[in-house]
Amino acid sequence: MKKNRHIRPLWLALAATGICSFSGAGLAADGITAPTTSSSLGGHTRGLTNQIVNVGKVSAAAAVETASAASSHNFDNHVLSKTQIFHSSQSVTAVTKKQINLFNPSAGGIQALTNTPGVAVTGYNAGSVSGRSTVSLRGVQVGWNSVPGNLETNGITALFDGIPLNSVIQGTSWHSNEIPVGNLLSGINVIYGPGNPSSRWYDSIGGTINFIPVQPTRKSQAKVSVSYGSNQAETASAVANTGEKDGWSAVVATAIAHGDTFRTGAYNWPSQSNQIFAKVRKLFTAGRISFGAYWVKNNEMRPNDIPVSPIPGVTLGGLNQNAPLYSQTTSGFYSSLPNTLWFKNITNENYLFYNRLHLNIASDLKLANLLWYRHDTLHHVRFNLGFPPNNPVGEEDYFPDSSTYGDKLTFDASLPFNLVSFGGYYISADTVNRGLPSNPSIGTSNPTAINMNTYYNTFSAAFLEDHITPGYGLTLVPGIQMVNYKTQFINNNPQYALIYPNARESNTHPDLSDDIVRFQPSLGVTFQPVKGFTTYANYAITYQNPTGGNFSNTQTDLPALKPVKSTDYEVGFRVIKHQLAGIKKLYLNVNYYSDYLSNETIPIALASNPLVTTFGYGTATLNGVNATLSADLNRSWSSYLNLGLFHGYYNSYYSTSDNQSYNGNPVSGSPSMTMAFGVTYKKYYAGTLFSSTLWDQYYGHSYLFNNNTGAPSHQTNPGYNLLNVTLTARSTLLNKMLPGVKLTTIGLYFTNILNKQYNSTEYVTSGGYFGTGAGSILANPGAPRSVFGTISIQF
Repeated sequence: MKKNRHIRPLWLALAATGICSFSGAGLAADGITAPTTSSSLGGHTRGLTNQIVNVGKVSAAAAVETASAASSHNFDNHVLSKTQIFHSSQSVTAVTKKQINLFNPSAGGIQALTNTPGVAVTGYNAGSVSGRSTVSLRGVQVGWNSVPGNLETNGITALFDGIPLNSVIQGTSWHSNEIPVGNLLSGINVIYGPGNPSSRWYDSIGGTINFIPVQPTRKSQAKVSVSYGSNQAETASAVANTGEKDGWSAVVATAIAHGDTFRTGAYNWPSQSNQIFAKVRKLFTAGRISFGAYWVKNNEMRPNDIPVSPIPGVTLGGLNQNAPLYSQTTSGFYSSLPNTLWFKNITNENYLFYNRLHLNIASDLKLANLLWYRHDTLHHVRFNLGFPPNNPVGEEDYFPDSSTYGDKLTFDASLPFNLVSFGGYYISADTVNRGLPSNPSIGTSNPTAINMNTYYNTFSAAFLEDHITPGYGLTLVPGIQMVNYKTQFINNNPQYALIYPNARESNTHPDLSDDIVRFQPSLGVTFQPVKGFTTYANYAITYQNPTGGNFSNTQTDLPALKPVKSTDYEVGFRVIKHQLAGIKKLYLNVNYYSDYLSNETIPIALASNPLVTTFGYGTATLNGVNATLSADLNRSWSSYLNLGLFHGYYNSYYSTSDNQSYNGNPVSGSPSMTMAFGVTYKKYYAGTLFSSTLWDQYYGHSYLFNNNTGAPSHQTNPGYNLLNVTLTARSTLLNKMLPGVKLTTIGLYFTNILNKQYNSTEYVTSGGYFGTGAGSILANPGAPRSVFGTISIQF
C-alpha cells in the first residue's frame, strides 16, 4: 500500500493548470533585490525597486529597513550582507565567495563552513569534496561519517539554492558530498537555531545551512579553473553566464574532482565527484520566474578506522595473524588496511529539478513559490574478510533510494507599520531501503540476511509571521507554525523471505504508521538605540519527526514515541562602524544561546549483530557563546576572528544497551571551542593584485561516545590547531596575449603547514568493527600537511 501515491497525479494536474503562477518560497530567491544589493545578484533590479530584501525583510523602503525576520525567499539564493544580518532578530551569518576562496578547490564548499563560529566538519576524509563528513553546529549535527553517538544527527537542514536536501526519514539524512566544489558556489547562508517560521524546515531545530550556487548575471562571462595538489588531487570546473537578453539569462556550471586519500598503505582509496548545475531566469514586469537543475554523483573508496592504540589480534594481515599490529602507534599514524581485508565503496547520485516564481500581485502584496523534485540513490558495499564479525554477515550491501516532491508557497503583505508573511509547504517522499548482505567467506554469494522496508512520508506546514515596526528603533517578529508529520513504515522482509528462504530476516517489526501535529510559536526582537549598534533576541519552540530507525526496530515503542522538541532562545548584539579609531570598517556580532532538546533517541549498533539497533534515550542542554569580529584596517590590511564556546550535557540519558543511566554526561562529538583567525595583506603592482592570507583554526577537545556502553563518556579527543596559508595573484597581464581573457588568477594553498597530527573523529568501539577490542578507541586521522595549486581564467 503506497499511501502517498495520490500526490503524483495532483502534481500533474497542478502543472497543467499553471502551477508556475503561484510558485514559491524562493523566487525572491532568484533576485530579491533592491538597488543597494543588485551587484551581488548580477544587477537584476529592473522592475524590482520596491521589492523586499531580507534577512530581516531589509528593503529599499525605509518603513521596513529595520524589520528583522529572515524571510525564506531571500535566504534562498542571495548571499546575505553584513547590513542585512545587522537588522535580523535571528542569529545568522554568511560565508562570502572571498571566504570560500581561502580553501583549496578540492575541499568542496562544505569546508568553508569551518570559518564560521561554532562549526566543525569531521570525517574520514573531510578535506575532500567526495568524502562524507558530519557538520556540527553548536552541538547539533547533520551528515554522516559512520561515527556513532551524535545527539541529533539530522538536526540541521541543508539547502541547495533554497531547496532542502535532507531525507525526510533516513537516519543518515544528507551526505556532505552532495555539495559542489567551491568554484560552483557564490556563498553560504547560515541560520543558527530554528529561525523564523518563514525560513524554517522540518530538520531546522539546530539550524539551516543554505549552499548558494552561482547565479545568472546581467553581463555575459565565463570562468575556467584547474587545480592539482597533494594526494593526486585534481579539480577542474567551468562556469558560463549568457548575460541578460530580453529579460532572459542563464548560467551553466560543471566540475569534476578526483583524489586519493592521505592514508598510507597498500591501497590509495580514490574518490571522484562529478557535478553539473544549470539555471535559467526570466524577468518580466510583474516579477520573475526561473528553472534550475542539479546533478551530482560521487564514488568513493572509504578508508577504514584505525585503533589509536594496538588491540591484541588486530593486525595488518587480519584477525589473529602473524603480522604487525594495526594501530596509530604501531603501523603508523595514517596507515590503513589492505583493501583485500577491509573494503568499502560508497556511490551516491542526486538529481534535483526546481522552479521558482515571484509575482507582484499588487503594490502591497507579493507572492513567491518554490516547486521541486529530488531523487537520491545510494549504494553502500563493505567486505570485512580479514576480521570476521560475531554474526553471519560478512558483507554489507545496502542500496536505498528516495523520491521527494515539494512545494512551498509564501505571501508577503505590506501594511503601514508591519509586514505580514504567511504560507506553508507540502512535501511527499517515498523511501525504499534495500539490504541484502552475503558472506563470501563461507562460500556463498546468496544473501545471508534480509533488510527490506519502505517509508511513505507526508510533511506539511503552515505559518504566519509578522514584522512589526512601531518606531523608536524597535522591531517585533512574532510567529506561529503548525507542522504535520505523517510516516508510514512497510516491512517488506516477509515477501523477500520467500525468494531467499535461507536468509535471516533482520527485522520482524510489523507495519506501522504515525501522525504528529504540533504548533511552533516563536518571537524575535531587535532594538537599535543608536546608529551602528543593534541588540537582538529570539525564542522558539520547534519539533522534529523521529527518523527511520525509530520506526523500523522493535526496541522502540512507537505509540510512546514523541517528536524531538527544541526550546531555544538567544540574545546578542551587533556593531557596524566606519572610520573608528583608525579602522576603516569594523563589524562585531556576539550572542549567547541556550537550547534544550528533549525526546532524543540515539541509535546504538550492537557488537553481537550490527544489523540490530538499540537506542539511548535522553534530554540535553546546549549552551554557549558565538562571536564574529572582522576589520578592514586600510586598503592593504584586513583581519577576522570567529569564536565559538560550547557546553553541552545530558540532563538525562538512559542506555538500553546496558540499562544504565548517564545523567549529566557531556554531549559527544562537538568541540568545546572553535576559533578561526586570519590576517590578509593585499598589494597592487604592475597590473596584478597580490593577496596573502595567514589563517589559523583551533578546535578544542570533544567528548567520545562509548559504543560499548551505548552512552556518552568523559573520555576526550584532544584539541588541535591548524595553521594555513593562501596566496593568490589576480592579473590582467595575459589579456593582450590571450584573446578574450579578462582576468587570470593563480593560487597556492598550504594547509596544516606545521604538519600537526590529529584525529578528526574518535569513538569507543563495542568490538564489532574488528570482531574484538571492546572498549578500545577507533579514530579517523585528519589530513597532514598538504599543498595545492590552481589557475583560473575568466573570459
